[in-house]
Amino acid sequence: MNTKKWWLAAFGLGCLVLTAWGRSNLTHRFADTECVLCHVDVRNDAPRLKPMTSDKCEECHRDRRAALSHPFDIVPEISIPADLPLAEGKLTCSTCHFTHPFSIRNAFMGAYLLRRPGKGAAFCSVCHRIDAKGHILFDNVHQGSFQETNRSQSLDEYTLQCIECHDRHVDRASAALGSGNWLHRATNLNHPVGVLYQQAQNRKPGSFQPQTTLSPEIRLYNGKIGCGTCHNVYSKQKAMLVVGNRGSSLCLQCHVK
Repeated sequence: MNTKKWWLAAFGLGCLVLTAWGRSNLTHRFADTECVLCHVDVRNDAPRLKPMTSDKCEECHRDRRAALSHPFDIVPEISIPADLPLAEGKLTCSTCHFTHPFSIRNAFMGAYLLRRPGKGAAFCSVCHRIDAKGHILFDNVHQGSFQETNRSQSLDEYTLQCIECHDRHVDRASAALGSGNWLHRATNLNHPVGVLYQQAQNRKPGSFQPQTTLSPEIRLYNGKIGCGTCHNVYSKQKAMLVVGNRGSSLCLQCHVK
């Protein structure tokens, strides 16, 4: 075998190995007994699906309640491509994700089982528009804006992802953002994010509740205030607040009246 043929054979073998490795590391390898989680009858060649709400996904992915995720089980107000299927007109987990690894045409799409290649802003732009400056326009959620005040203090990942979606113009270098203030335009409330709770308490003694007494719903990120301190995308409260704010009850979780 000459050198050229040897290199071609080695390259082909390498591709096969990488493809097999990629497929073997994909998630959602269901056992035969688990088919009934989503299918009505698995005894025939074309088992029917049960109504596919995201509740089915949450039966296994219970940890997603504590993490940031895209809103689901909602009727989208923007046009959704045909290859991102809705369930009875609603956006669900299966709109963006495959259920079975063998549904994926590209072995290198990763463990997220996304229906299209790419992730982050590249994937979001499938539905959301990009302007001439390369900014993503999230037309239905631009309810505020972020102002950086201290680059030496980093933001937590949850807050960074919130800013990417909720600030109308998304800077692709947003991962380098420091702490600052988020302006809630609906209420004109300007709230700090990325700052240490204990530092705020030290600056204004008696103005904040002790950190050790905070309710479990009030999450801090390495001691820092973030969007997830007051908001949870899975919350049923108005504005996705972690607890209701009637009588300023949410504000009083941290602030002393």
